[in-house]
Amino acid sequence: MKRWRSTVLSAFLVSVLSVFLFLSTGFAGTLSSSLLASYSQGDKILSDTPTYNWWYGCSPTSAGMMVGYYDRKGYAGLSYSNLVKNGVAEKTTYPSTEGSWDYLAQSAIASKAHVDAFYRNVYNGSGDDIARVGSFDSLADFMGTNQDAYGNSNGMTTFYYWTDGAAFTAQDALDNGLQDEDGMYGIMEYLQYCGYDVPSLTSIYTQAIYSQATPYGFTFDQYKAEIDAGRVVMIQVQGHSMFGYGYGDNGLIYFNDTWTDQENTMAWGGSYSGMEQWGVVCFTPDGGSVVPLPPSILLLGFGLAGIGGFRLRNLRRK
Repeated sequence: MKRWRSTVLSAFLVSVLSVFLFLSTGFAGTLSSSLLASYSQGDKILSDTPTYNWWYGCSPTSAGMMVGYYDRKGYAGLSYSNLVKNGVAEKTTYPSTEGSWDYLAQSAIASKAHVDAFYRNVYNGSGDDIARVGSFDSLADFMGTNQDAYGNSNGMTTFYYWTDGAAFTAQDALDNGLQDEDGMYGIMEYLQYCGYDVPSLTSIYTQAIYSQATPYGFTFDQYKAEIDAGRVVMIQVQGHSMFGYGYGDNGLIYFNDTWTDQENTMAWGGSYSGMEQWGVVCFTPDGGSVVPLPPSILLLGFGLAGIGGFRLRNLRRK
């Protein structure tokens, strides 16, 4: 534990309860104009980002869009095509029905075995867990979502963070014995389960934003740098996790809120549906494989190699 921090460590339980209550008071249906995305010069929006419907927890759903993005697009020229098992991650999971696994991405987010063991009662219910059949195989498993043993009722996930705004890394989770119950650490474990990793235990982290925690909080410029580098970000607001994939130079961020297949926006450090932003979760994937060249490019390469060899033989005859 880092003793020099005046307030050492806090935790957030992330769920969708507050939002469901808000929806029941009239949010359902169409979004207000302030929530609809509009593009302007200077915006940076990552392309081909997934839109996944809420699936037994907003945090694993948002993490599912992150791994689904890398499964579909790769990162830094490398393939991460095993982040979603048995095929390519879908672009969307709309429409979907709870209890019916119609998309590969849903099994990556919260598998049927996970739900059968940890989500046997109603939303926000607890005391319903039974022994998990088989090994962990989904984000919700590794993130501790829905699991009574870690104080997470149905739909909830716990994230720890430093109150001075420093990044709370996987190394910090290990050092403080929180690796089994921290949602961020569970994302790393899922990457490892799929055969990948992160470059180091400090390259995956939860961090409070600067307006909520000083002097070290995560800034809008840092968020822009993540997007510019081709990395997606989990956006944390009070009681909810969302999938961030773009920004505008006017301080706007673009994200999917896990409830609609529309593009959503809010001001960096602001509120969405009455929930104030408090932090982010970031990671850099590692361990990808070289992307195979298409057959047409391979044939072209072989042709050029043959031409080069012919010219070399001609030179030798002189």
